[in-house]
Amino acid sequence: MKKVTNLIYGVIICLLTFSSSSLMADERVFKNGDYWEVTSVEIEDGQWLTYAKHLADEWRSSMEFAKSKKWIKEYKVVYNVHARDGEADLYLITIFDKWASLEEEESRFTEWMEWSKESLSKLEEESGDRAKIRRLMSDSLLQELHFRD
Repeated sequence: MKKVTNLIYGVIICLLTFSSSSLMADERVFKNGDYWEVTSVEIEDGQWLTYAKHLADEWRSSMEFAKSKKWIKEYKVVYNVHARDGEADLYLITIFDKWASLEEEESRFTEWMEWSKESLSKLEEESGDRAKIRRLMSDSLLQELHFRD
């Protein structure tokens, strides 16, 4: 009887050992990181300088304002060195760590409009003017993943 009891205990210990190692294998490998909003931009022929000036002036200023408010963590302009047909020339990247609530979005919009000192109709007009120098190809929202080491 003692041998049977020891055998049962042995089987139970083996099962617990194997099940706990399989549970450990099911742990998440990654932890979530920052969000990366990536806008793909194709620049019209002969418009590089015009668009670069817009990015260096208005766009950059707007990004710096958002960064000063801690709405975003970072922003980048990335150039596609060997762009193939149909690929973007530039990627505009905005990095942030959390989504704004609806209330925060409203508040941010109000603050940004006060800071920009322009009307919504004027901003729409300027955006339409930029359509002559560049084409927004796509927007992607990516999330960085970090290994859990």
